[in-house]
Amino acid sequence: MNSIITGTGSVLPALVVLNSHFETCEFYDKTGNKIEKSAAEIVAKLEAITGIRERRYIPFDEDSIPLMTRAAQNALDDAEIEVNRLSGIIVAHNAGNMLVGETDFHPIPNLAACLKNALNCTNHECFAYDILFGCPGWLQALIQAHQAIMCGDAENILVVGLEVASRLLDPHDVDSMILADGCGASVLSKSEAEAGILSYATYSHAEEDLGSIYLGKSCNKTVEGSCYFHMNGREVYKYATNWVPKIIKKSLDKANLDIRDVDLFLFHQANAKMLEAIAKNLGELCAVSAEFFAGKIPTTIEFLGNTSVATIPTMLDLVRKKQLEGFETKKGLIAVMASVGAGMHCNSLIYQF
Repeated sequence: MNSIITGTGSVLPALVVLNSHFETCEFYDKTGNKIEKSAAEIVAKLEAITGIRERRYIPFDEDSIPLMTRAAQNALDDAEIEVNRLSGIIVAHNAGNMLVGETDFHPIPNLAACLKNALNCTNHECFAYDILFGCPGWLQALIQAHQAIMCGDAENILVVGLEVASRLLDPHDVDSMILADGCGASVLSKSEAEAGILSYATYSHAEEDLGSIYLGKSCNKTVEGSCYFHMNGREVYKYATNWVPKIIKKSLDKANLDIRDVDLFLFHQANAKMLEAIAKNLGELCAVSAEFFAGKIPTTIEFLGNTSVATIPTMLDLVRKKQLEGFETKKGLIAVMASVGAGMHCNSLIYQF
C-alpha cells in the first residue's frame, strides 16, 4: 500500500503587480532609518537578486476563502472524486482568513473547516484541520496525509497550501516586494501502485534561527500596526543553502536512491540566487556537477513571486498540466520536493509518478 497524488489544482490570483508598482515607495531599514537610494534603484537590485519581475495579489474586495475554494475544487475535479468521498482536509497557511478591510488574523473557524463548508462536504467523518509550518507547510501537510493513509485511517485527503501575503506586507520594507498570494491543492489517495511517496524527512531547528522570519511593526515607525512581515534575509539565505541540501540527501538515503535517479526538483521559490546556491551545495554534497541540474529545476518566482506555502503545490499543478514550458510529469519520473521557511523548518519528499 502507498499513497499517490490523484489530482492537482491551483489558482493564480487576478491582480498582477509589476515591479514598477514599488517605484513610488519610501523604504526604510529595520532600524527605522530611511534608505537614501531611490526606490527605482532598490527595485532594480531586488529584481537582479531574486529574479522576481511580477507577482499576484487577490482582489482587495475578497477574503481568503474564494481563492482556496477554487483551487481545491480544481484538484477534486482533476482527481474525479466527489467531495464526500474525502477522508480528510488539511490546509497549510500562515495567517488564517484575511478579511476585507481588516488587519487582524482570523484563525477561527479554522480554514479547513471554512473550506469544507464552502465545498459543501457533509461527511462528518472527514476531518478538517490546519497546519502552521511556514513555507514548508504544504509539504508537511502532504507528509501527514500520507501518514494517515499508511496507518489505515484515510483513503483520500485534500491537501491545500494557501498564502494571502498581500495583507501582511509593510510597504516601507524592501522585502515587501518578494511575497505574493496564491493557492495550490492536491488530492492524495490510497493506492496499491508501486509509485507514489517513496520517502520524506523534516528538520525543525527553532534555535538562534527562530527570529529569522517574523511579524512586527513597520520599518517606518510612524505607521501603526504590529503584524507586518519581516525577515533577516542573510540569515534565511544561510539556513536554506546549508540545510535544504542536507534534508534532501537524507530523504534520498531513506529511499535508497542516488541523486542521479532524480528527474525533477520542485524547490521552494524564494530567491533565484538561493535556488542556484541550493543546487550547487546539493551537487557538492552528492558528488554531481552543476550540469546535472540543467533542465530539472522549474521556476515560477519570476512571474509569481514567493507565494510561500502555496509555492510547491502551485508549481506541481502547472508542471502536471504542462503549463510550465519544458516540464511535464511522466510515468516513472522521480521528483524531489523541498521547502524551507519560518521556524526555521525545512523538509523534503521523494515522489515517483
